[in-house]
Amino acid sequence: MSNPSSTPGPAKPNFLERYAPFVLNQKKAADLVQAYGQGKRDFQRIDLSGVSLVDVDLRGIDFSGATLSNASLTNVNLGGAKLIEANLVNARLVTVQLRGANLSRANLRGAILTQTTLSQATLKATTLPNGHLSP
Repeated sequence: MSNPSSTPGPAKPNFLERYAPFVLNQKKAADLVQAYGQGKRDFQRIDLSGVSLVDVDLRGIDFSGATLSNASLTNVNLGGAKLIEANLVNARLVTVQLRGANLSRANLRGAILTQTTLSQATLKATTLPNGHLSP
């Protein structure tokens, strides 16, 4: 007769397995802010999943193809930024400036946008937070 308590269940991820990707991405975000301050603007296809960016001016940055899923952006200026085909699924954008940004084919499904400016932004075939495509 087998003992049910000895039956191995699914392995639970340990703390490092669970949180290391977010810690590493947060370090990557800090490095990005520093490189931006030194004049770099091309950050295409960077993975910033789950990062938190607060009080940052990143005007004109190129985040084309970047992954910002589950990221939290608060008081971030992305005016004129390129976010073409960027992944912002379930991102949280609070007081984010996207004036004149290009979000063509970006995915914002499930994103929460609060006090976020999209005036003059390009939204061609963009997946909006409600899952619908923009024209």
